[in-house]
Parts: sequence; C-alpha cells; structure tokens
Amino acid sequence: MRVKALEALSLYYNYGVTTLAEGEEVKGGLALHLLETGANVEPLDADAAAYDHQPEPSPKEPESEGAEQASGEADAEVDIDGTAADILAWVDGDEERAAEALALELAKDKPRSTLAKQLEKLAAAGAG
Repeated sequence: MRVKALEALSLYYNYGVTTLAEGEEVKGGLALHLLETGANVEPLDADAAAYDHQPEPSPKEPESEGAEQASGEADAEVDIDGTAADILAWVDGDEERAAEALALELAKDKPRSTLAKQLEKLAAAGAG
C-alpha cells in the first residue's frame, strides 16, 4: 500500500513523531495509518485506492440519536473489573446504573465492600 502526502504532515506514529513533506511517498503501515486517520493523502496503488474507511462517529453524535440509545450503548461499556473510580464515573449518579454495577460487583468471587456500599447508596437514592 502506497500513498503520497498532498501537504506537509506531522503526526504521531509508531511511538514517535513523523514528519512528511508535501509530495513525499510512504508505504506499508504508515500509509495505512494515514488513510485510517483521514490525512490529506493521494492513493498510489490499487490497495490504497480501494481502502474505504469510514471514520468513527464522534462521541457527541450518539447523543443526538436519543438518550435511550446513548445510555443503551454506554451500558455495554461498564468494566466491573476496572477501578472503583472508573465504575463510579460510569454510574455518574444514575440509580439504574448503580443497581446494575452493584449486581455485577456482588456477583464477583471477591466483591469490593467499599465500592458495594457506595453503589448501594446511589441505587437507594432513586428508591427513596
């Protein structure tokens, strides 16, 4: 896979900053990275020309699709093995999320008692 930079580029790639001059040609993984990130490049071979990457939607786009769908997508993101701070950030004061996280935490072999108490308080806030 080969591409040509249509403008001077400076990007972070492979644990370092890479600088490309306008008109510079690159191949392989760097060419793929440039295509994936939507850099201003021109495909120079069939593989690069055939690459049809649709950028990921920005985090703000799902909110416009309705709160119910956005919260449904976020529900799948809870990592019950994550840190307590991460789980509480995911809950974000939502009683339903607190109850869901509490159920998942208590189902573990060794539930974290401090986290469970915090989640119980948050889940009970909606019931009271």
